[in-house]
Amino acid sequence: MSAAAKPFPALTPAQRLHLDVYGYVVIENALTPAEVQRLCQVMYRIEREYHQRGALPGPTCHFSSTTREFFRVDNLPHLDPAFFEYLTHPRLLGMVEEVTGGNVRLEQSDAHIRRPDPGRQSYGFHRGMDVGLGYTKHGLYHGTFVKTLTNLTDLGPDDGGTVCIAGSHKLDIDPQAIIAAALEDPRLIHHVVAPAGSTLLFFESLIHASGIIRSDRDRLLIIGGYAPSMFQAWRGYDHDPDFAQAQDEATRALLTGEQKYHWERRLRQLGDPAAAI
Repeated sequence: MSAAAKPFPALTPAQRLHLDVYGYVVIENALTPAEVQRLCQVMYRIEREYHQRGALPGPTCHFSSTTREFFRVDNLPHLDPAFFEYLTHPRLLGMVEEVTGGNVRLEQSDAHIRRPDPGRQSYGFHRGMDVGLGYTKHGLYHGTFVKTLTNLTDLGPDDGGTVCIAGSHKLDIDPQAIIAAALEDPRLIHHVVAPAGSTLLFFESLIHASGIIRSDRDRLLIIGGYAPSMFQAWRGYDHDPDFAQAQDEATRALLTGEQKYHWERRLRQLGDPAAAI
């Protein structure tokens, strides 16, 4: 993985402003159709093999859910080349480093297959990082836990795209009070609608939830979570040591966080144009 291949700045000024104001931005068609197809094939294969044999797809991974309505496998990079290529995608890493403000390590990774669930009628709003751990540089907000969530199926209004409470990533207010207020006025709740291969880049301090599927279509998505190199991996997402040892130095550091407090900063001004991709 070459640092030179990662664009910087990776976001246009308009995209960066949208992220600052709302806590998220959607980058349409971040992945090619071929990349999307490969990821979908891998995810359906893992689901099929689990139901046939009850087997994990590899070491150092786990399932968060195995129901038909919600199938999720966690800790992905060593399980299949398609997962590894997604989690080390230069464009996506460029975005993440821009909004954390420096080099990152892989904090979390998971792949989901979601289907209509008649019993689910409400959002499970949550945030995974305290607002107080963000910071401002050059007037721009930076988060210490940032995610790339890529939808691998087209998302229309009824297909259960991610929902979030816009702007909540900076609000140091009781989350339950924010959620209650937003439910009183649905205009505060933004709903992702985007073509397959589009990436939702967001701060983990943003209050968000999986949408409710009202269509009859599967929703497939993959998530990479990233943090500055001195952070530990999220619970249950430690790297596979054999796989990490076989990588080049830069990729190994991404998986292990071994650079720790040798945090190489990358900071932009809002007016800086995006690098050519």
